[in-house]
Amino acid sequence: MDCVVTPLKTLMGFSVHLNVQLKFYNLPKLKPFAVRMISNFNHLSGAHVSIKSISDSLTVHLLSTYYRAHYNMPFEYPDLKDIQQHYHHTFEITRKVVVPFEKYIHQPLSDDEIALIAIYFGGAIREQKTSPSTQNEVLVVCSSGIGTSRLLLQQLESRYRGIHFSSPMNVLQYENSDLDNVQLVISTIKLQARRDIPITTVSAFPSSLEWKIIDNAIIKAGLATSDTLKIFNVDTLLDIVSNYAMIRNPMGLKLALNDYLNQLTQEPLLANSQENLSELIKLLPSEHVGFLTHQKSWKQAVRASLSPLLEDYSIEKNYVDQIINLTETNGPYMVIGSGVMLAHAAPRDGVNSLGATFFLLDHPLPVINDQKMVRLIIGLAPIDYEKHLSFISDLMKQLQQKDWLTNLYKLNSKNDLFKYLYKNI
Repeated sequence: MDCVVTPLKTLMGFSVHLNVQLKFYNLPKLKPFAVRMISNFNHLSGAHVSIKSISDSLTVHLLSTYYRAHYNMPFEYPDLKDIQQHYHHTFEITRKVVVPFEKYIHQPLSDDEIALIAIYFGGAIREQKTSPSTQNEVLVVCSSGIGTSRLLLQQLESRYRGIHFSSPMNVLQYENSDLDNVQLVISTIKLQARRDIPITTVSAFPSSLEWKIIDNAIIKAGLATSDTLKIFNVDTLLDIVSNYAMIRNPMGLKLALNDYLNQLTQEPLLANSQENLSELIKLLPSEHVGFLTHQKSWKQAVRASLSPLLEDYSIEKNYVDQIINLTETNGPYMVIGSGVMLAHAAPRDGVNSLGATFFLLDHPLPVINDQKMVRLIIGLAPIDYEKHLSFISDLMKQLQQKDWLTNLYKLNSKNDLFKYLYKNI
C-alpha cells in the first residue's frame, strides 16, 4: 500500500503512561490472535503472507489497539476513504479476519482501526513481489486469476506478440501491486483505477468491437502503433489471403498461422499434446457430462452443473456459493461469449481435487438481469494455479471455432454429447 504505518507510540497516544510490565504481560495473550488473523487472511485471499514475517509486529499493533479500545481513545485514520476505495478488497478481507479479536475485546473495531491492520497485510503482499519488471507491461486481471483471465491472456499473447503481459492477477494482488512500469490494465471485471493507469474491461473472449477497443488502448498507452499491430495480426493476414485465394478452412488456416508465428517469436501457447489431451479427458468422465432440463434460473443451473463435483468430493458446497457470489458481485464476467459460462472460483474457496463438468441447457437462461444468456455451463475446480492450464488451452481452441459450438448446440442426448467431446477435443 502507498501508506506508512504510524509508529506505535503515536497511535496509542498514551503509551508513555503504560506500565511496561503490563505491556509484556499482554503480548503473549495477543500473539495467537495475530497468527490466526494472518492464517485466515491467507485462506480468504489466496495470498501467502508469512506468519513469521509480520506476526510479531502485528501482535504489538494489536496491543495498541487493545488499549485504545480499553480506555475508549478512538483513533482517526486520516486517509481512511482512500484505503476503503483503492484497497477495498484488502480492507473487506481484513474486516472479516479481525472478528475473533473483536470478540476478545468485547467490541467491534472501527473502520479506522481496520484500515491500520489492513496496511500490515498490504505491505506483506507487496514484499512478496519478485524482482520488478524492467519493461513496460500490461496487467491482466480477473476476480480470482484462475479461469477467465487465463483464457484472455492466451489470446492477448497470441495477438500482440511484441507486448509483455503479466501473469493473471486477482483483485487483491492488483490492489497491492506497486504497478511499476505498468502502462495498461486489461480486466474481465470492473476495477478501481490506480495511479491514473488506464483500465480496459472486456470479455474473456473479446468480440470484434472489444478487440478494436483493446487495439486503441494499446496504441494510446504507447505500447504499439497502428502499423505495428497489423504486422503479426492473424486476422489481418487472413483478410489479405482471402483477397487473392479461396480459403476452404478459415479456422484451420488461422490455427496454422498462429502456430507458425508462435515458432517465429519463440512464445508458443500451451501445447495440445497427447499427454494434455489425456488429462483433459480424465477431467470429463461420463458422469460429469450431460444435459440440464427445466432449470428456472442461472443459479439453479450452476448448482446442478457442479453437483457431480460435490458428489465425488472434488469441491465443497461453499465453492458453488462463491461462484454465485462472484457473479452477483462482479457481473456475468464468467459468461465468456456464445452462451458459454466458465463457472469457477479460486482453489481456496473449497476445492479438494482437480475436476471439471460440462452441461448443456435445454434452453438459454439470462444471467444477472438479462445482461447475458447462458446455454452451456463448464464447471472448473482448479486445485492450484497451474494444473488446469491444459484444460483452459484446449477449451479455448474449441470455443474459437464457431462450427464446433454450433454443432454442439444441435445435440440432444448425453450419449451424443459425450461422443462429440471425445471426438472433437
